[in-house]
This record gives sequence, C-alpha cells and structure tokens, in this order.
Amino acid sequence: MLADDSASLWAALERAGGGRICVIADNAGRELLPDLVLIDHLLDSGPASQVVLYVKPQPYYVSDATMTDVLATLERLRAAPSAHGHAIGRRLHHAMASGAFVVRTHPFFSAPLPFHDIPADLRAELSGATMTILKGDLNYRRLVGDQLWPPTTPFTATTDHFPTSVTALRTLKSDVVTGIDVTTVARLDGTEPAWRTSGRHAVIQVRL
Repeated sequence: MLADDSASLWAALERAGGGRICVIADNAGRELLPDLVLIDHLLDSGPASQVVLYVKPQPYYVSDATMTDVLATLERLRAAPSAHGHAIGRRLHHAMASGAFVVRTHPFFSAPLPFHDIPADLRAELSGATMTILKGDLNYRRLVGDQLWPPTTPFTATTDHFPTSVTALRTLKSDVVTGIDVTTVARLDGTEPAWRTSGRHAVIQVRL
C-alpha cells in the first residue's frame, strides 16, 4: 500500500453519519463481489442511509461490471453456502427493494472522457453525496486526468474538479499516479522500475 487514507475515509463517513454514498464500480466477477460486501457494510453499520452503485451501460472493457453482473452476483450471494454470505445477499436484496441500495448507469461511464467532463445531469446526480468511492485503475486515470503527473503531485490537486468528496481504491496498473511521497518514489524507482504497472501496489486516496 503506497498511500493509505483509509482512516480519513472512515472518519469522514462517521462524521457525516447516514448520508448518501456513491460507488463507481470497475470490474465484474471477483471484484464486484467485495464491492457488494463493502456496500452492505456501509448500510448495515451506519455510515450510509443510501448507497448508489454506478455501473456501465455496456462493457468498455470485457470485464466491466453492468447491471446484469450486479443482479447475478447478488443471486450468488443469496445462494451462498456460508451463513455470512447468505446474510449479506439477503440484506442487499431487501435494501434494493426499499431503495436504500440503488443501481444506476449513465452513457458517460462507457465514454472515453475524463471525469473533468462529467455531463451536467450526472454531476447533478452525484452532487450532495457524502462521498463518492471510485474503484479501479481506469476510473483513477479518468479522475486525475490520465496525465503523466510527477507521482508526488498531490492527489487533492488533481481531483478538486470532482463534485463530491472522493475516494480512490486502486491497484496500480498504469503509469498514472499521484499523491506518493518523495521517499517512497525514490525507493521504488531505485529498486522496482516497473512499480507503476506491475499490479503489486495499491492506494487508498481521499480528497474531502
């Protein structure tokens, strides 16, 4: 973990207590499953009164999560042999029925544009959320502008355009990265030249 703002994330959610949290998904399959577990935790433990999960209307890459993937994964959870997995699936099913858990999409999520260019209707949807949590490498690149920033560039400086507080949960698989301290950059550049793309490192970065 090259940057870990998880304490700031949980503190911000606890202060807000019961607001709307948006989650922008990345991949289906084994990545979507923990996304749903996180959403259940946010609803069940109190930080969120509503979670809105945004998926793509159709895959941008073959693995991208869509509405069909969400429904299929929920059914797998409800049918899980473990009591814990079954309970999560049951709670999320009830939350979807009550409106506490909402799944939405928008054509922008399959467009080749940075989040600087969020259209007005989607910006209005996101505005007012306590926090938006973005998953994955591509969403990170779209968030910070997909530019080859010096890696010590503050994450906050590249995300101040976003309409809500924002958290990026990302495994590094591309050269685009911000918010890494100078000592860590020097160490990795000297010992692991491919650290930005190897998939061995991750970040949890928050801009409030």
